[in-house]
Amino acid sequence: MEVNTDLNATDEFYFQWHITERCNKHCRHCYQNGHPINDLPLAKLELVLDHMVEALVKWDRQGSLSFTGGEPFVRQAELFSLMDEVDRIDAFAYYDILTNGSLISDDVAIALKKQSKLRRVQVSLEGATAETNDTIRGDGSYEETLTSIRTMKRHGLTTSVMTTVSKINYDEIPQLIELLSNEGVDTFALERLIPEGRGQSLSKQLLTSEELKKLYEHVYNIALQKNGTRILMYRPLFALVAPEDPDVGALCSVGNNALTIMPDGTVYPCRRLPIPIGNVLVDGLFSVWYDSELLWRVRNPDNFKGKCRDCDLFTSCRGCRAMAYFCSGDYMAEDPACWR
Repeated sequence: MEVNTDLNATDEFYFQWHITERCNKHCRHCYQNGHPINDLPLAKLELVLDHMVEALVKWDRQGSLSFTGGEPFVRQAELFSLMDEVDRIDAFAYYDILTNGSLISDDVAIALKKQSKLRRVQVSLEGATAETNDTIRGDGSYEETLTSIRTMKRHGLTTSVMTTVSKINYDEIPQLIELLSNEGVDTFALERLIPEGRGQSLSKQLLTSEELKKLYEHVYNIALQKNGTRILMYRPLFALVAPEDPDVGALCSVGNNALTIMPDGTVYPCRRLPIPIGNVLVDGLFSVWYDSELLWRVRNPDNFKGKCRDCDLFTSCRGCRAMAYFCSGDYMAEDPACWR
């Protein structure tokens, strides 16, 4: 079974689930500081999953889920066990895996192909050349990632690449998209560098608003050609490029239709906005979702500040709350990279 469907944002509730923070890489832009071991045992992970299902059923939402870490394949046995469970749960439409790809062998790819609700496997490349990518992700990671992509494609898996864009790599993005198209990668997404965790050391590499505008417009024009890899532009600020295009831009998910669950059950509004709003095993998801002061602040348009507050694209963007937080200390501030 091949799952390629994207849910309507109004019907979907998304969980980004970090089943571990352990990782075999030490990327310069990582939003973690180190790799603490605070993993829950499988039995507790299954309880977390039960809470997700209970919430989805009561909210009458279709669930989507990303298994990630750290590196999720360092817990390969637990990962496959959880995927098997989700495959049997009607409340979930599909799930993805976010990984660095280094632990995906032929045997792993064959096993992944048997998972009925696995939509795509996402790996990361930070540039079109080994020199650029390995500067960020470590020596040899460029060839390692390309090898994992080829392994997955050989076994018929839907693959995606995500790039964290900064001054280090933004001028290579068109070349990277061409490379991915030649490799048969199915989808490509850009994330802006957020200066948190280890990534704080790269704060001077944030793109200016004009650099981001130029890049997003170029990427949009490439996407219009519809040659090869599909470019996913469901991110805040992309709406500024083509306000009338329904495939461009997305409302920031904080307080809207997503939560992040960490390895110990701690819940964040978004992984890039690491402000704890509860613990699923202690509070349950209903208390987290309905009692969080942070989430209610973000849900109220009157609380937004700066240019975001009165923007006519507010309902399709709202700016990135994490970028606002890490650049100003206030998650209600305007997105500093907005070029309007």
